[in-house]
Formats: sequence, C-alpha cells, structure tokens
Amino acid sequence: MWKKAKNYFLERFRQKNKTEIQKAFYLLLSTLTVLGFFCFLLVSHAIFWPGPFYLIGDVLGIVGCLGALYEFRRGDLESAGKVLIGFIIIVFTIHSVVTDLFRTDPAIRYRLYVTFVCILGTFFLFISFFRSIRQLVSFTVLFIAILTAHFFVILHQIGSDRDMAVFAFQHYVTVSVGVVAATLISGLLITLIETLYTQALKQAEVIRRQNEELQGTVDEQARFLVLSNESLKEFAYLTSHDLREPLRSISGFISLIKKQYDEVTLDADKKREVSEYFEYVHRGVKQMEELINDIKEYSSINVVESNFSKVAMGELIRQVRDTLDDDITKAQATIYIQSNIPDLSGDKTLLYSLMLNLISNAIKYHRPGVAPVINITYTHTEKGHVFAIKDNGIGIPVEYRDRIFHAFKRLHGKQGEYAGTGLGLAICKKILEIHGGEIWLDSTPDLGTTFYFSLKG
Repeated sequence: MWKKAKNYFLERFRQKNKTEIQKAFYLLLSTLTVLGFFCFLLVSHAIFWPGPFYLIGDVLGIVGCLGALYEFRRGDLESAGKVLIGFIIIVFTIHSVVTDLFRTDPAIRYRLYVTFVCILGTFFLFISFFRSIRQLVSFTVLFIAILTAHFFVILHQIGSDRDMAVFAFQHYVTVSVGVVAATLISGLLITLIETLYTQALKQAEVIRRQNEELQGTVDEQARFLVLSNESLKEFAYLTSHDLREPLRSISGFISLIKKQYDEVTLDADKKREVSEYFEYVHRGVKQMEELINDIKEYSSINVVESNFSKVAMGELIRQVRDTLDDDITKAQATIYIQSNIPDLSGDKTLLYSLMLNLISNAIKYHRPGVAPVINITYTHTEKGHVFAIKDNGIGIPVEYRDRIFHAFKRLHGKQGEYAGTGLGLAICKKILEIHGGEIWLDSTPDLGTTFYFSLKG
C-alpha cells in the first residue's frame, strides 16, 4: 500500500533530478506522518473532550495535510511544503493561544513551552525543505508574534497576580531567545547546506564536462581504430591478392617445365636430382600460400567489430574435430572431448579458429611412431572458464615457451619435418586478447604439451 501511495504522489517528480526526488520523498513522508498524528489527536480529543477548539485544530490539521497532498499530486513541491507548514502553525496557534484564551490552567505560565516545542518542530520541517534565509526571517517574526500573543493571553488569564506575571514574562523571554537561537542555528545550517549544494553542483558539472571530454576522446580513438583496422584489412587483402598472382604463375610454369622435363631422357641420378629441385620449388610455393592465408587471417581479426553471442563450445569443438578428420585419420590420432562443456559468450568464428589452430598443432607435432592422443577438458577457476588441450607430442623446451606466441617465431626450420608459418599461436593469442582471456602452457619435452586458455564469458 505504501509503495502504491508513494508512486501515486511522486509520479510527477520522476523526470526531475535526484535531489528533487529525495526532497519530494522526505516531504511526502513528513506529510503522511503529520496526517497520521492529527488523526490520532482527533480521535483522542473526541474521546477525552478537552474542548471544541482542540477538535477544530485537529480537523484543520487534517485538511492542511490533504491540501499538501493535493499540491503533491499536481507536482508543486513548493506549494505542498508551504501548505503543510502553514496549517501546522495554525493548528498549534489554536491549540495553545486560542484555547488558553477561554480557560484557566493552573500551570498556564508554563504553556509558552508548548508553543516553543511546536515552533521547533516547524523549524525542523522548514530547514528540511526550504533553504531560504529571507523566508526563515519571515517565519521567525511570525513565530515571535504568536509567542507575544500567547504571552498577553496568559497575562490576561493570570490577572492581578504579580508573581505569576513575572514568572510568565521570564518564560516569554526564555522561549523568545530560544526561537532567535533556533533562527541563527537554522540560518547557519541553511548557509552550510547551500554552500555544500553549490559545491556539489559545481563538482558535478566539472565531472560531466570531463566525462564528455573523455567520451569524445574514446569515440575518436574508436573511430581511429576502426579506420586503422579497415586500412589494415584492405592492405592485407590487396597484398594477399597481388602475391597470389605471381605464385600461381610460378606454380603453373614449374608444372609445365616438369611435364616437358619428364619427356627428356636423362640418367637416373640426374633425373632424381632435378626432381628434388622441382619438389623444393613446389614446397616453397605451398608455404608461401599458407603464409599469405595466415597473414590475411591475422590481420582480419578485429578488436572493434567482434560479434559476441552465446557459443556452444562443446559442439564447436566437435565441428573442429570433423574438419580435421583427414589429418586425424592420417596421423591415427585419438581425440577425447569432455562432456557437458557449457555455452559461453564469444565470437563464434574467432573461437572456431582458436580451437582449429590448437587441435591441429596437437596433431601435427606428434612424436614419430607414436599416435597422437589429445584430451580436451574444461574447468571453472578464478581465471574464469579454462580449457585445456593436452597432447602426447614432442613437447616444448622451457626457453621457447614465451617466444612461440609471437608472430613468425617457429621452433622448427621452414624445411623441417613440421611445416608451418609461425602465425598459428600468435592468432590464438590475439583472439583471446579480444575475449579478455589469456593463453599459457605446460610442457615436458618428449612427453607432451598442455595448452590452457581462459575465457571471461
């Protein structure tokens, strides 16, 4: 019920700043509290019947609270506060000044303190919602006028009792000084609140401008990255296209020369030697094509335009295994994939390339005469989602474990048993940087290597 009431009355303040919303909320809470208090007084005065003026004051207090709620509903916070405080002043004037005018109380000389307490309560409401020194002075003058009127009412009721009159005057001076002191303290509080509020606004404005400048810088850097990435992709595409043309020509002419050479009669040793030359040329052309493809793939990995979505990693790994089926059959490899690998957030194309590079390396770098056995497992640690690709291959010496993730850093010569371009693991590292992850390894030469990589998604 409270939530519905709050939403109903504060609906028009939703579009305003946070300070105004908080101010409206506290004033609404005070209004409802005062309304409940006046309802309680009305019931109590109706039961114990201290006099009709108390009931009149209670009814006026309830009417004032309802008027304040009406102004709330209209969205006029200033009017709501003035109506609430105005009716509170009227009510405590009736309950103290007017009622004392028509009755004689044995402790009437102390009645000024009741008025003083009411004034302090009103001051509290005023400071909470109206930070105006001019209005504070106006209210103070009004309160002292009420106190003075109450003092004369008390003097009238005391009559000719001089001692009682002196006591009443002393109380009047005391509470008047209290009102003035409350005014001074309230003025200092208002000044302090206004100073802090102004400083907060200035700081907020400075922060806003800094955020705008920072956002502008970030947007500019993002545009620069996009343009740089597009230029790099275009350069890689043109370069790969232009390099492929002479390679095709070389490969074609070599094939023609070899065909014509096969028709020439030479001795066996000479023919075998020339055939090896042709094989070197074909192997070089093939390596060049692989290098061009890897350079194009490496340059096309885009930090800015990565397309993240939910990726079924288990299914993706099985797709990579199917793609490498010929290599698996040729090497007589066995691949074990852990079940129940969860779906993760990432770029599916990049993650596919990551797994393809790591699994194909595990197949390629096997020990001669030993069939590759590859285990792919998953776990969740403080690093995030961690995958492990463990093989029983040739292993990697400790001194080479850092350099293998750099571009074109190969552990085996270009004409060695294990062909490659030296870009595979560099591509893996770049893909994981885009995903906020990392890659590392654990290896024992001649026993095998385990590549680990983490993903945040």
